[in-house]
Amino acid sequence: MDQTLFISLCKAGKFREALGLAVHGREHEKYAPSRFSMDKKTRLPIFYRGNKRVETDATGEWQLGKNTKP
Repeated sequence: MDQTLFISLCKAGKFREALGLAVHGREHEKYAPSRFSMDKKTRLPIFYRGNKRVETDATGEWQLGKNTKP
Protein backbone atom coordinates (compact mmCIF):
# COMPACT_ATOMS: atom_id res chain seq x y z
CA MET A 1 0.00 0.00 0.00
CA ASP A 2 1.28 3.44 -0.91
CA GLN A 3 1.24 5.43 2.37
CA THR A 4 1.45 8.86 0.71
CA LEU A 5 -1.49 8.12 -1.58
CA PHE A 6 -3.46 6.72 1.37
CA ILE A 7 -2.81 9.86 3.45
CA SER A 8 -3.67 12.18 0.57
CA LEU A 9 -6.98 10.37 -0.01
CA CYS A 10 -7.81 10.73 3.70
CA LYS A 11 -7.00 14.44 3.67
CA ALA A 12 -9.26 14.85 0.65
CA GLY A 13 -12.10 13.16 2.54
CA LYS A 14 -12.18 10.07 0.31
CA PHE A 15 -12.16 7.50 3.09
CA ARG A 16 -13.91 4.74 1.13
CA GLU A 17 -11.31 5.01 -1.64
CA ALA A 18 -8.50 4.95 0.95
CA LEU A 19 -9.87 1.76 2.50
CA GLY A 20 -10.25 0.28 -0.99
CA LEU A 21 -6.59 1.06 -1.64
CA ALA A 22 -5.58 -0.78 1.54
CA VAL A 23 -7.51 -3.97 0.72
CA HIS A 24 -7.05 -3.89 -3.06
CA GLY A 25 -7.07 -7.45 -4.39
CA ARG A 26 -7.84 -9.02 -1.01
CA GLU A 27 -11.40 -7.82 -0.45
CA HIS A 28 -12.82 -11.31 0.11
CA GLU A 29 -10.41 -12.50 2.80
CA LYS A 30 -11.89 -13.48 6.14
CA TYR A 31 -10.24 -10.65 8.07
CA ALA A 32 -10.18 -7.93 5.41
CA PRO A 33 -10.75 -4.61 7.20
CA SER A 34 -14.12 -2.91 7.07
CA ARG A 35 -13.00 0.38 8.67
CA PHE A 36 -9.93 2.22 9.88
CA SER A 37 -8.84 5.04 12.13
CA MET A 38 -5.70 7.14 12.22
CA ASP A 39 -3.28 6.90 15.14
CA LYS A 40 -2.75 10.41 16.48
CA LYS A 41 0.88 9.85 17.51
CA THR A 42 2.27 7.96 14.52
CA ARG A 43 -0.20 9.23 11.88
CA LEU A 44 -0.52 5.66 10.58
CA PRO A 45 -3.82 3.86 9.92
CA ILE A 46 -5.19 1.23 12.30
CA PHE A 47 -7.47 -1.24 10.54
CA TYR A 48 -10.49 -3.01 12.05
CA ARG A 49 -12.82 -5.82 11.04
CA GLY A 50 -15.95 -5.15 13.06
CA ASN A 51 -14.57 -4.24 16.47
CA LYS A 52 -11.38 -6.36 16.20
CA ARG A 53 -8.05 -4.99 15.12
CA VAL A 54 -6.51 -6.60 12.02
CA GLU A 55 -3.03 -6.40 10.50
CA THR A 56 -1.24 -7.89 7.53
CA ASP A 57 1.18 -10.73 8.22
CA ALA A 58 4.51 -11.40 6.46
CA THR A 59 2.75 -12.90 3.43
CA GLY A 60 0.36 -9.95 3.11
CA GLU A 61 -2.76 -11.76 4.35
CA TRP A 62 -5.07 -10.03 6.83
CA GLN A 63 -4.94 -11.59 10.31
CA LEU A 64 -6.25 -10.63 13.73
CA GLY A 65 -3.88 -8.13 15.34
CA LYS A 66 -1.59 -9.05 18.18
CA ASN A 67 -2.44 -7.63 21.58
CA THR A 68 0.25 -5.00 22.22
CA LYS A 69 -0.92 -4.17 25.75
CA PRO A 70 0.58 -6.17 28.66
